[in-house]
Amino acid sequence: MTISERIFLLLKEKGLTQKALSEYTGISQPAITDWKKKGTNPSADKIVKLSEFLGVSVYYLLTGKEESFPASQNTDIDMLLELYNSLTDFEKGRLLGNLEEYLKSSNSFLCT
Repeated sequence: MTISERIFLLLKEKGLTQKALSEYTGISQPAITDWKKKGTNPSADKIVKLSEFLGVSVYYLLTGKEESFPASQNTDIDMLLELYNSLTDFEKGRLLGNLEEYLKSSNSFLCT
């Protein structure tokens, strides 16, 4: 299945319209229609916005397969998300600010 076929299948499954897709992504309706009529695929620079609108990962949109990460990686990511989501908005802001500072200092340390 091609990327464009996957897009139209997802639109149908989710009850979404080509017009809504066009409005969200900024891709013209004639261009979207061409994917269907001519069997062409969207350009690479549109894939992220398309995946956001369709509620699927870029990997799924490109391959039709779910991403598979090692179980330990999923556990770490899930744990981090759970901890982050338990924070207040203020705490999230402080954490992100501290993380940015850490990354800046780490990069300057690594570059010297």
